[in-house]
Amino acid sequence: MEYFFLRFQEFSLYFSRLLAMMSVAPLFSGQSFSFFYRVALSFLVSSMILPVLTPSPEFYDKIQNQYFILIAQQIFIGLLIGFSLQVLFGAFQMAGEFFSVQMGFGISEVFDPLSQISLPLMGTIKNMMAVYVFLISGSHLLLIKAVVYSIEKTPYIQKEISAHADGVIEYLILLTSAMFLIALKIALPVMGTLFMVSLTLGLLSKTAPQMNILMLGFPIKILIGFIVIAGIAPVFIHLMQDQLDIFFNQIDTLIETGII
Repeated sequence: MEYFFLRFQEFSLYFSRLLAMMSVAPLFSGQSFSFFYRVALSFLVSSMILPVLTPSPEFYDKIQNQYFILIAQQIFIGLLIGFSLQVLFGAFQMAGEFFSVQMGFGISEVFDPLSQISLPLMGTIKNMMAVYVFLISGSHLLLIKAVVYSIEKTPYIQKEISAHADGVIEYLILLTSAMFLIALKIALPVMGTLFMVSLTLGLLSKTAPQMNILMLGFPIKILIGFIVIAGIAPVFIHLMQDQLDIFFNQIDTLIETGII
């Protein structure tokens, strides 16, 4: 009976980490993936890994003495993994926002069902492209595997709180700074092309003042913007795939070093 009770508590720890990750991670936290499905998937994965994992006796001692502290640790680790991926998707959204104003879509916003907020049209398009790459590359399965791997390697936080906090803060600083760099890499070709178009229209307005460049500029920028986006779409997809690979490598490094 005591063994069954310990295994149930162990199951609840795994379940808490998985559910916390799915509550904030892109795709899993959207309205299309309801709370019932998140609970059901977390329950299923936890049930599958429970017979496979063999925790150390120290882990069972921790469960008996510090159960609620362990629950808080599981939720924290799950939220950290899901939030890290959410920041990466935020970079893709930000890339679209960088050139939305230049294309003339700065004032137009649509409701994004994934992030559940209103975003500029181009930001939503970039976000949908990121979800497409996320699904076809199997990254949604890799995300679940990463959480399971973190459970196997780090069933609970073993380092001191100060050392752990320093590592997490450093990781979050690098993550947020990389978000702007990734967004700039994705948006730079379109921004550069639209800047040259704006420069050309400015010179044209000086040479031909009788032309209404303001009215002509809007459809020209939109047309050229979409042409450039369509032309370099394979580059976008390749870059998004590379960033997802880098993300999972970083998560593996954090797990190996014991930060999470």
